Amino acid sequence: MSLLLEFSLIFYLKSNDSAAEILFSAAKKKSRSPLLRAPSLESRDTQSGQAPLLLAASGTMSRPTVEEAVEVLMMNEPKAFRIVTEVLFKIVRNIELHPHEPKYSQISTGSAAYTGKIACAKGGLRFLRAVGFEKREAAAGGAGCSSDAGDAPTLVLAAPDAEVLEAGKQALKAAVKEFGAKVEAARAAENKAAAFKLAELKRVSAQNNSKRDATAEAERRQIMEGMAADKAELERQRDPSNFC
Repeated sequence: MSLLLEFSLIFYLKSNDSAAEILFSAAKKKSRSPLLRAPSLESRDTQSGQAPLLLAASGTMSRPTVEEAVEVLMMNEPKAFRIVTEVLFKIVRNIELHPHEPKYSQISTGSAAYTGKIACAKGGLRFLRAVGFEKREAAAGGAGCSSDAGDAPTLVLAAPDAEVLEAGKQALKAAVKEFGAKVEAARAAENKAAAFKLAELKRVSAQNNSKRDATAEAERRQIMEGMAADKAELERQRDPSNFC
């Protein structure tokens, strides 16, 4: 809008109060129009086909699958992987062999075996939860199973599922086999790289030796040629005919 037009409009509005009221009322109605208001967070989520972002907290954690747990177990270093898989396999096997003996289906989270072999490894607790273990707080007064750490919570498998346990055991076997293959492949790659580096060092060393040999041979020839020249000069000097 040009400056002259703006001044004309201001002058007109000042001289005509009814026109000013009409414009103000129209602008106010326009700002209240639902078509011009920004959509709320809930309406945007609904229009995009997604649930609203603000949801009530559930408080419960979904049970992981055996496959998910094993995938996390595979992220461990070789030593930690070997230890945690051996302990988990032993736990599952003992429960399968003794399904009705509580001592095999209860694990104290305060025990040295748990903290030093399972909890410290990636995916250890996740695997136990995948086969059905649940955490239970220690009962007041020390009731329940004994714990190496007093009131530490206990992992309990209340209702062992034979199919889930067997699936977990087979998954551990497959994981150990796959992990071993990866370790061997990594070791083979390292050995190949080391062998290539050694061969390269030998090649460079041979080139350097060859250069040194060539330099030494050139120096030897130069010395021999000098000695021959000196001998020829000495013989020439001894020849009386050279003074004539």
